[in-house]
Amino acid sequence: MPLPFVTAPEVKVEDVGDASTGILQFPVFGSLLAGERIMIDQVNYQSTVTEQTHRLAQIIREVDALPEPTANLVAARLMARHIGIPVVLEPLEDAIRLREHRLIRDIDARLSAQNQAQVTRLVTAAIVYRLGKVDPSCAAWTDEDTAGLTEGLRDAIYAFMLREQRGGGAPVDPDTVLQAMADSLGKPDLPKPTGVPSSGGSMTSGPTTPPSPASDSPGALKPSSGKPSKKAPAS
Repeated sequence: MPLPFVTAPEVKVEDVGDASTGILQFPVFGSLLAGERIMIDQVNYQSTVTEQTHRLAQIIREVDALPEPTANLVAARLMARHIGIPVVLEPLEDAIRLREHRLIRDIDARLSAQNQAQVTRLVTAAIVYRLGKVDPSCAAWTDEDTAGLTEGLRDAIYAFMLREQRGGGAPVDPDTVLQAMADSLGKPDLPKPTGVPSSGGSMTSGPTTPPSPASDSPGALKPSSGKPSKKAPAS
C-alpha cells in the first residue's frame, strides 16, 4: 500500500551490467532495505570475520607479549583482505603471518566459503526486493537462481549493492576501517566494520595485496621491533 506522501521521494535508478552481461535497472535508495538487511544478516559474514580475527589476536597477544590494542590491530591487518582492504605488511606482521600460517590458512578456508555465501545472498536480496517491485516473479528468486547467473552479472550486482550498503558514498578510509575492526574485537555490541568493494570481477569482498617479504631481522618477533603501522597503502 503506498503512503500518502505530500511530496513523494525522488525515484532514482541505475543501470547495472553491460552489453556482455546484460543490463538490469535497479532502484537506488542509498542504503539497504530492511528485508535485504535481514537476508544478508542470516549469513553473518562480518561477525565471523570479527570472531576469527579476535581468535588470531588472542594468540598474537599471548605469544608476542604485545599490548591488547597492538595485537588487535596486527590481527586486523592480517585479516584485512577479508573485508576488502589491501595492506602492505610490516616486518613484524609478516613474521607473525609466516609463524601462524596454519591458523591463518584455516581461517581463510572458513571465511572463503562464507564470503561466497554473502556475495550470493546480497545479489539474491537485490533481485528479490528491488527487481521484485517491478516484476513480481523476481520476488521468488533464490540463492540457487543467483548461482546460475554469469559471473560478470553477479559481480556487477554485488558491486552495486556494496555501494548501496555504504550509503552510496565513497569508500571509508582504510586506516579508519582497520582501526574500527581492531577496536571491535571482543565487543560484539559495536558496529561491524565494512570494507571497500571490489573494483572488477573479483568474487571476494575486495581486492587483495600480497604481503611484504618476511623480515630477516632476528628481532622481528619482539615487541621492540616497532608498533605496527596503521597505514594501509593500496598495492
